[in-house]
Amino acid sequence: MDEKHPAIRILKLLLAFALLGALFFCGWRIYRRLPNESMTPRVEGPPSQVTIVLNNPAIADSTRLELYPMDFVATQREFVINGRPGKSFEEFLAARLKTLAPTRARFDQNGRAFAQLGAGQWWLRATTTGASGELTEWRLPLTISQRAMTIELSADNAYERTKKF
Repeated sequence: MDEKHPAIRILKLLLAFALLGALFFCGWRIYRRLPNESMTPRVEGPPSQVTIVLNNPAIADSTRLELYPMDFVATQREFVINGRPGKSFEEFLAARLKTLAPTRARFDQNGRAFAQLGAGQWWLRATTTGASGELTEWRLPLTISQRAMTIELSADNAYERTKKF
């Protein structure tokens, strides 16, 4: 048969549409199975009592504590895999945190804060300004899976310490 025959042309056209349709269908199925960004991995069960202890109770009044329901390691992986040209991880993280509602806790005079958190992946962020103007920030990924948990914030596990001159 000649390639210019109408039956060959129609068959080529039908096969092209079938290929495009199959590609669209496969992509749609993969997209539907992707995790929702607003959802965080959770394990059913009662909330856990989390105690956060400051190594230096004197800074309790100036310390701000937020706990976000997110998997920090997965967020870092997403940033690296998807590549964000012209955007730093700090900007990407700030945009992601705006979409989440943090659990906030206040420290008492003994440097202890308490929070009820559901099981799953969480991210702790705490900041404080010392008397000398030194800013200390803690960033800790947490996996909550027990009924009670204690986390200590000290100079050893601080994410960043900066001093203004």
